[in-house]
Amino acid sequence: MVEPTPRRRQLGVVLRQLREERGWTGEEAARRLGYKSPGTVSKIEKGTQGVTIQQLPNIFQVYGIESPDLQDSLRNLVRRAREPDWWQRYEGVVDDPLGDYLMQVELASALFSWNPNAVPGLLQTRAYARAVVEASRAWKTTKDIDHFVDLRMEHQAKMAARTPPLRFWAVIPEGVLRQEVGGRPVMREQLQHLAALAADEPNVTVQVLPFSAGAHAGMDGPFLHLTFPAGPDVIVIESMRASLHMNQADSVEQYRATGDLLKTEAQTRQASVSLLTSIAKDLA
Repeated sequence: MVEPTPRRRQLGVVLRQLREERGWTGEEAARRLGYKSPGTVSKIEKGTQGVTIQQLPNIFQVYGIESPDLQDSLRNLVRRAREPDWWQRYEGVVDDPLGDYLMQVELASALFSWNPNAVPGLLQTRAYARAVVEASRAWKTTKDIDHFVDLRMEHQAKMAARTPPLRFWAVIPEGVLRQEVGGRPVMREQLQHLAALAADEPNVTVQVLPFSAGAHAGMDGPFLHLTFPAGPDVIVIESMRASLHMNQADSVEQYRATGDLLKTEAQTRQASVSLLTSIAKDLA
């Protein structure tokens, strides 16, 4: 048995989905793949048994995986299954839920974020991020706070340099933008940063949900919707020390519909840039 690393788990999720789409039991899949034990399929899908590059052509043939993009994605998961993750350098700061989240964002092709409490982490300036972390009281020492903020900034840099780029879409309520997190200068810098990203980065979309929207689709709370080149979409609901991950089709569809409603209720991209700029000027 091997360690069920996030990449092995993601590979297992994809293979389980493909098996279920074909209506096969684990025993049927094992027979078709030529495995002596039916439990082998279960272990691979749980991420507790590895797959080698040499096994992939047989898996592609048996499961009918013809898409070059899907094949490349699965090869990448297998090749990097045991590769140390960059965030392991932040020992004591990254726990399992956060490590899984970082891995999923690394693998995702698109991410939608709704957070009625703060600017999404991938869009935060260093000063804003530090103010949020200090206020959360999750980290007790200055060293731990510095460590976590460094991790967040490195995560941003890696996502910005990624090829292909992550398509990031955030709807942010106006109240978050008027909350003077870290003080007026810090918040003004954060708003200017958001406006620049929204105006200049084609892979980043920022929409503002104005006060005038009133009651809206996102009142049940924050969530992330991750889309992958291989495997089912995932919904992530985070709290201070826990993270719920859902990939059931009905749950994903419910949150996808909520995200679409929020996009419709929010201001357009251009109008959002104008409002961000206006609020930033008010803080001068």
